[in-house]
Amino acid sequence: MDSYEFSLSGLGELKRAISEREDLRDVKEVVRRNGADMFKMSQSRVPVDTYTLKRSAKLSSEDDGMSVAVSYNTDYAAYQEYGTRFIPGKFYLKQVFDSASSTFLSDLERLFK
Repeated sequence: MDSYEFSLSGLGELKRAISEREDLRDVKEVVRRNGADMFKMSQSRVPVDTYTLKRSAKLSSEDDGMSVAVSYNTDYAAYQEYGTRFIPGKFYLKQVFDSASSTFLSDLERLFK
């Protein structure tokens, strides 16, 4: 199985800019909107056979609205995402994350300019 690596540059400056803002409602709105978009995109890409995996989807907000999590809660969700030696991975979450992360970062950059 291939390894997956994700890195962000400029994260220190972003954290500093966020902490200097007194009102974080607009930041939380960007997080909420991008999380909801990520959830919708993942729902359209999740493999469907019996709809059990699709129905197990969960979108949750954490850290007082500063982060969101999209998860699929079945015993076989990881096998569908990453594959096994018998079936290739579908990468329905990785593809969505890759797409949504660039949009999220550009929304935050626009917010702080």
